[in-house]
Amino acid sequence: MSDAFEPRSAHRGRFRPFASVLAALRFLTRMPVPFVRTVDPPPLKDAMWAFPLVGAVVGSITGVALVLAHLARLPELFCALLALAIAAMITGAFHEDGLADVADGFGGGNTREQRLEIMKDSRIGTFGALTLMIAVMGRAALLAALLVLSPAAVILLLAGAAAFSRALMVDLLWATRPARQGGLSSMVGQPSRNLTLLALAIGGLTAGLAGSYVFSLEAGVLALVAAGVAQEMLRSLAIRKIGGHTGDVCGAGQVLSETAMLAVYAAAVAFR
Repeated sequence: MSDAFEPRSAHRGRFRPFASVLAALRFLTRMPVPFVRTVDPPPLKDAMWAFPLVGAVVGSITGVALVLAHLARLPELFCALLALAIAAMITGAFHEDGLADVADGFGGGNTREQRLEIMKDSRIGTFGALTLMIAVMGRAALLAALLVLSPAAVILLLAGAAAFSRALMVDLLWATRPARQGGLSSMVGQPSRNLTLLALAIGGLTAGLAGSYVFSLEAGVLALVAAGVAQEMLRSLAIRKIGGHTGDVCGAGQVLSETAMLAVYAAAVAFR
């Protein structure tokens, strides 16, 4: 995540797609974003509908890296790990950091207060390290399994999964209350219902069409369902453990929902 910014209010309430995409791109990635100040970015909660668009960009770059490494005849596992490393460079490992913090907090804390305090700590513990290892190796194995597909199919699937998993982050912010005041997720604000539906529509259509085109309608729908189930399981756990969402929970949800979609795609490859 890049540094915060303070948008001015001259255009507050107006729907400005270009400015919203730049604001979302700056928040979710470390990519250089031109014109972000000169276009007067809207409040981030009004730009969250563009999260799946940013996800599609990140997923496409990840897919291109995976395909190019494979075309260079590198080992499949190395190709997958290289693609994940490039994705982490683009995002600043924003979501993986959240996953590790959630694992440490939920696994190491006995009370709500302890869990939230552990999640604020920048140091990583045993639960976080183990969870990251499993997540990275699991995703690498799933990416490697997709390399039997055509390059275009791989890129489409990764773009769709990255888009829908980030749309689900918007849904989590809209449908769940913050676990604490003053945290990142409470500071960015709650997106409106209409913008949340727009984000879900963009992400869902991108992922659904990609899965349906590469495999079948059933596989495309199943991937969306798997992502939603993973997100809902995390949401229920977060409510029970800390009483709501945090920025770390949103990041963890993105990783888990995207992984669930990749698992469906890898299974679809096996049953082709």
